[in-house]
Order: sequence, then C-alpha cells, then structure tokens
Amino acid sequence: MRGWPLVNQQLPPALASDERFATLCELLQESLDEIDINSMLVYLVDLVKPAILPHLADQFSLMDEVAWQLAESVDAKRDLIKNASELHRFKGTPWAIREVFRLLGFGEVRIDEGVSPAEGGAPVWSLYRVALLERVITNDQAAMLRRLLLAVAPARCRLVALDYQAVPLRYNGLENYNGQYNHGSSK
Repeated sequence: MRGWPLVNQQLPPALASDERFATLCELLQESLDEIDINSMLVYLVDLVKPAILPHLADQFSLMDEVAWQLAESVDAKRDLIKNASELHRFKGTPWAIREVFRLLGFGEVRIDEGVSPAEGGAPVWSLYRVALLERVITNDQAAMLRRLLLAVAPARCRLVALDYQAVPLRYNGLENYNGQYNHGSSK
C-alpha cells in the first residue's frame, strides 16, 4: 500500500488560476505517492498481534509503569496503549486515577479527598482514599495499585488507604485463606 491518491484533486477556481498553487498541488501529489503508510499501520492497536504490544507499550513509555504489569488481558493492554497519551496528558488529576482503574478492568472507583490520617483525626486536604466499587483484589494487586497511584495521582497528595470493602470476599468456604487476600483495605 503506497501513499494516498489525491485522485485528480481539483483546486478551487480562485486557486487554480494561480500557477504557484497548481505547482504546489503537483509537488504534493508526488511526495504523497512516495510515502509508505505500512509503517503507520502498527498504530492500529486493535489489529496488531499480541506479541507486538510490549513494543508499542515501550514506545508510549508504559513498560516502566506498574500499569502495564497490572493489565492482565490483551484487551486491557490494548486499551492502555490506545489511551496512553491521554493518561500522560492528564496525569495528576482525579480523572487519570479513575481512567487508569477503568482501563485495567478494576471498574469504577470513588476518590475521597481531604480525609483524616487516623480515625477521629482532623481532615487533611492532601490526603485521599480510593475505594474500589466493583472488584475484589489480591494483596499483590493492592501493592501494585498503590505504586501505580504514586505515578498517576497528584504529587502533592498522599494515599491514606486503598479500600475495597464494598466488594468483600465472601466467607463461604470456597476460598482458601492463604494470605493472598485480606479483609478489604490496604493501608
């Protein structure tokens, strides 16, 4: 696949009468014929093979981030790559925190700002808590999410707790208590 054909591009009458614009149109057609767009097809993230995704992630500075490690499915990795520019652009905002949780498949979160560092203490404007509302997470995932929040949340703010008590692990005997899960909060 070579170039984009201009298919007899017609200049508007006001420009067609000026020889400079006609020459410019001819030069543009010649340069577009020489462009190989195959190299740009790699940015069709939904179409590339999964083996190529780490290379794209590296190009978008995602390989060093915890987010890439937390993206467990191929779809989550594709979504992360497709939204990397927006995430980098809005890093340090509540939107970026919510969006990275959504992209990684953790669902919606609630961000409580200006919380107290201890029970009954006075609220501090720079402290916040993130509450997961849709999914149980393991202790390993909680530790990685805390590291991720250091990179995504505002630098002036500090996470007090990652709370996932809204989606507790049920005590129904189906889960083994091997230390992989806890009782719903990571401080």
